[in-house]
Amino acid sequence: MSGEPDAAFIMLWVAFALVMLLAIAAVLVWAIRSRQFADQDRAARLPLESGIPPGPAGEGGAKRKEGHVSP
Repeated sequence: MSGEPDAAFIMLWVAFALVMLLAIAAVLVWAIRSRQFADQDRAARLPLESGIPPGPAGEGGAKRKEGHVSP
């Protein structure tokens, strides 16, 4: 072995890096154009929007039986 890396191997890695850079740039442009970053506070509100319909008014969560003590 000569100590110098093969030129084809280096060119392969340079080509791979360029393809990855172009792919990342394309995804970033898509995200900006489709307004993926428009609502920055949405992630903070997601737990509040669970999609579970509210129960009848006056029902404070789980139903409790009289005389039953929960642990």
